[in-house]
Amino acid sequence: MSHLTWCTIILIISENIAKQNIILILADDLGINDVLWNNPSAPTPHIHSLAASPSGIILDNAYTLPVCTPSRAALMSGTYPFKLGLQRGFGKHSPEGLPLNTTLLPEHLRQEGYSTHGFGKWHLGFCSESYTPLRRGFDTYFGLFVGDDDEHTQITQESKRRARAEKKENMRSRKGREIRNYKKKKNMKKGIKGKNKYWNKNKKQYHQEKEPSKKITKNKKFHSKKKKPNNNKGKQPNDKKKKTSNQGKKPNQITKVKKNNQITKPQKPSKEEKIRQQLLRKPTKFGSNIYGSKAIDVIKSAKKEKPFFIYLALFTKSYPREVSKRRGNINMDEAVAENRRKKLSEMDESVKQIVKALKTSGHYSNTVIFFISDNGARAMLDTENTNNPNYPLRGSKGTVYEGGTKVPAFIHSPGLKTGSNRYAGIFHMVDILPTLLHLAGGHPVSGIDGVNQWEAMSTNVKSPRTTMIYNIDDNFVPAVLDGPGVQPKFQIAIREYNFKLVWGQPKMLHRSYREAKGKGGLVVDQQVLELYNLEKDPREMHNIANIRIDIVLRLKTLALNYYRDLIPPRFMGLQTTNQVLDAKSDFGGLSGWCRAVMSTSCGPLDKNSFY
Repeated sequence: MSHLTWCTIILIISENIAKQNIILILADDLGINDVLWNNPSAPTPHIHSLAASPSGIILDNAYTLPVCTPSRAALMSGTYPFKLGLQRGFGKHSPEGLPLNTTLLPEHLRQEGYSTHGFGKWHLGFCSESYTPLRRGFDTYFGLFVGDDDEHTQITQESKRRARAEKKENMRSRKGREIRNYKKKKNMKKGIKGKNKYWNKNKKQYHQEKEPSKKITKNKKFHSKKKKPNNNKGKQPNDKKKKTSNQGKKPNQITKVKKNNQITKPQKPSKEEKIRQQLLRKPTKFGSNIYGSKAIDVIKSAKKEKPFFIYLALFTKSYPREVSKRRGNINMDEAVAENRRKKLSEMDESVKQIVKALKTSGHYSNTVIFFISDNGARAMLDTENTNNPNYPLRGSKGTVYEGGTKVPAFIHSPGLKTGSNRYAGIFHMVDILPTLLHLAGGHPVSGIDGVNQWEAMSTNVKSPRTTMIYNIDDNFVPAVLDGPGVQPKFQIAIREYNFKLVWGQPKMLHRSYREAKGKGGLVVDQQVLELYNLEKDPREMHNIANIRIDIVLRLKTLALNYYRDLIPPRFMGLQTTNQVLDAKSDFGGLSGWCRAVMSTSCGPLDKNSFY
């Protein structure tokens, strides 16, 4: 009887425990060298204070996919993207999205009583409204459907350019009409026929007697200037009010300054300094502070009785096209690096303000913050090693090497007291869904690839994950084109314990065959067979595939078992010719130009249909 009573008491207490609020922050193209715990010069002090505090856990072996869409699909679904046909990602004109039979993280959390809010970058499909965030579990959403803030900026700038051209043309034609009308009325007043040879004497007499309209006489633009009467007669010249050369001017307009009784010209900033100041200008619509302020609004208005989930996907990447028009003579990589530091500082400041809002609103003690990047940073060839965002790892965004897939990540919660703030276990992006769902009190989800790692992280024990997939892909096109070195294109990268196999193409397969033109057939990157011991060789410098053939065979067999679940990209190379970007929309894109996919399944093929 006492045993039954004890069980009943535990059940009641567990039901009354308040659920944790969850804030999931996803950075864009952040390398492991972009954070302060790996690089003392990184501009992320506030993020570091959360990660390195006694309530924080740094994930030293956090992994994701090589590019944006696959990693976000893995996060939202808990499933490897090659099983969804999203292993390559897709562009803004592709009729793609997450299959509708896939239950996403916000849908799971909403079932557990959470209010769900998304801000920032979506990049998981918008061609059908069924793919968009408000149809996939979010109660509110503010951000861009497209994968790049520069894509929306480009269409916005183009629209503004057209509007300016139209306004200029309208002003030019309006000015011409005003001049013609004025000349016509002026001639009519003087009794001169002018260009209209059908005027009669009566009209001439009438216009001689009629005063010109006030609208025309007030238009000083078409009248000669009249001399103003001299009201200073009888006054001495010294009675005039003297003006100094700098009076009425703004400080930056003053041409001369007096220093030590000597007139000297102020020093003007150099051209390079002007460019740097322009690169460091405040963001307008897509900055971290904009989306961070939306998250703060949710935090301030949230009631303690109802837990909230905030997904904050920030635009922190920087591409050459973004700074090419305003970099001046600065080296391109240097300009991109400067722009990246600006965006990282903005992100860091936004995180600081979010934590401040949590504390002032009383939600801080009951909130879990999870931070991770979607993939590694893009390659920056001309930067020094210590300034490379992926240093010291090999590779970058778009490759299955560590530099493209190993990312900075941490979890922070005032309730965490592990005694050690470093977690060495393998953590993959697909593990976020089951881990956060466990925190929310949800039941384990079957049929996904992610595993719950909360207990392992919070108690600092061995990770339940021993195997992970970097990516699996195949071009599914027979190599029949006549070109030099044409061979099947595929990509398999897998890790088991400390051994990593890279088999096939290290770079992501192309989303279409546009780049094959003029190159004698399909574009084929180097096909490799590489094996690395990441514990001894984290930089992937020493290929031991020829030495440990036994491990290569074992990992090949394991990878081919996963390959059976591979779904090819559904609309590879298929793109709409319609204009799908919308400069006036906060979402950046238009929906309704495709039908959403419910699911895709593939069966075994005849052996003769392969290469």
